Amino acid sequence: MKKCLGLLRNSGYRNGGFGFTRAGGCLALASVFALTLLTACLGLKTEIDIKRNGSGTINMEYRIANEFFSMSTRSGNENSPPLSIGKKDFEQTFDRIKGMKMTSYSEKEDGDNRLFAIKAKFDNLEALAAFLDSQGRLAVVERQSQNGKNLFSISFDMDSKDVDPDLAPILPMIFEDYYMDFKIKFPSNCEVSYMNAEGEPLPDLPYGETTVSAKSVDFYSSMSDLFTAGSTSMMTISW
Repeated sequence: MKKCLGLLRNSGYRNGGFGFTRAGGCLALASVFALTLLTACLGLKTEIDIKRNGSGTINMEYRIANEFFSMSTRSGNENSPPLSIGKKDFEQTFDRIKGMKMTSYSEKEDGDNRLFAIKAKFDNLEALAAFLDSQGRLAVVERQSQNGKNLFSISFDMDSKDVDPDLAPILPMIFEDYYMDFKIKFPSNCEVSYMNAEGEPLPDLPYGETTVSAKSVDFYSSMSDLFTAGSTSMMTISW
């Protein structure tokens, strides 16, 4: 934790520097990535349950080190990254997305970390995709009329274009102790395929570990591996 804070202090952050983008403060998948880059000390766990009609629930849990949380929310400290992680911020996020509603929020200290747990429900797959990526770049939904299948494509890559190149070399050290766990449950048997940025098929994602069962997909990776992936890769799930 002290190493994490020291790297941030020594890297010249001021007034939201480093060249990060925040996707309008939305703490969805893409902007949680941005939040991860802003806070540097974060672990994320997400579980999504999709019903047959396309509605479902999402449970999200993430941890921020207490010391960094206190530093970054301190009033009047212009050298601290601005964080929007309170209940009101999440309510505003869900209010902006048609078909999404937060059903539960909790916040507590857990050892050296602050633990946030959010539960929400969505009316359709489009609302889920909008929550995971408000810019439509990392999460895409498609329905195939000819066979009635749903396609859900998602990328976990962190876009290095959003990061100051002077900071990039130290990010793997900052991220080394933090992980992402992302699981989706489906109402029927699912199939998974992968491709690179050119649309060419891949045998697997070039980072992390993907576990596929009959009706669920679980992706697990260190934050460091996500950032150093190098090029965009997509996972497409059909059911």
